[in-house]
Amino acid sequence: MNLSVGVGSAVWRSVTLHSLPPAMPNLASAYRSDRYILLRDDIVTIVADTCAITDVIRG
Repeated sequence: MNLSVGVGSAVWRSVTLHSLPPAMPNLASAYRSDRYILLRDDIVTIVADTCAITDVIRG
């Protein structure tokens, strides 16, 4: 996948978004409605409605 990874960037709507594990929203409530993708070794959290990247957790 070739995309710019940064907060505020958008991913393609064709990308399959996954629900966060239950422990993640409990640790950080800001992620409660986010979805995620794995990109290389990074976890990229995304707002499902807008496909905007909210955080990149480097792996």
